[in-house]
Amino acid sequence: MYRNLPFLIVLIGFFPSCNHASVNVDKRNAANQIKPQRQVNPKGGGQEKPRLVWGYRFVINGDFDGDGRQEKLTEHYFNGLTNKETNKFYNDDYDYDIKMANGKRSYSFIVCDNELIRRIDVVPVGNFGLLYLKNEGDLNGDGGDEISYVTNKADWSSLNEYKTMTYKNRKWVVLYWFPIWEWQLPELPRFGNQSVALGSNQVIALNSDTTNKKLLKELKVFNGLVKKAGKNKIQIIYRNKDISQDTIIVGLKNHHPPV
Repeated sequence: MYRNLPFLIVLIGFFPSCNHASVNVDKRNAANQIKPQRQVNPKGGGQEKPRLVWGYRFVINGDFDGDGRQEKLTEHYFNGLTNKETNKFYNDDYDYDIKMANGKRSYSFIVCDNELIRRIDVVPVGNFGLLYLKNEGDLNGDGGDEISYVTNKADWSSLNEYKTMTYKNRKWVVLYWFPIWEWQLPELPRFGNQSVALGSNQVIALNSDTTNKKLLKELKVFNGLVKKAGKNKIQIIYRNKDISQDTIIVGLKNHHPPV
């Protein structure tokens, strides 16, 4: 009986050791799933900066000046320090995205391929570009297509505004606006949908994985929050005071719903 005692002692010491190693592996795996992925710098021994995430850019077509010809509106997102097209996000947490957007003084604008049509500066500055952009068709009967857009604000709030604009007397003016919840809009893809040249040899590569393709499809079938409801009237889906949403018909002359 005592002849096997050393063997039993070794076995008893072995099992706790194996169990402890398993727990550590599980903790490491859990941590890797929560923390953003970083690339390790082999030279410096530290971690490189988060990788760039280009972000989606809206492009819509329509006859915005009512001349019977089609124009194209394209969203751009610029670094305010370099005044060049830049990425919207990073593969890090949202706090870092906000910090970089404000640090770079990032700004966004919508430009038309018809140089006679002025660009739209997206406000407020320090944003992530657009959360939504749509050609609404001719809502006021002036022969030109109206557009709606929502700013992707660099903040933690879900409160936002849906602005419908018309091109009148050679400038863009707000035709109607109303408050919304950001969750009323579809989530945006995070890949770059345009081949944007950053230099003589640099072009943003598209990254259309399964998730992004699904989000892009949902975005394309989304009908927006505005619908024509008669002469100078529209139907809107807006944010009400009860932390919900309502659908009402309003007159364009009022410019916004009752507050």
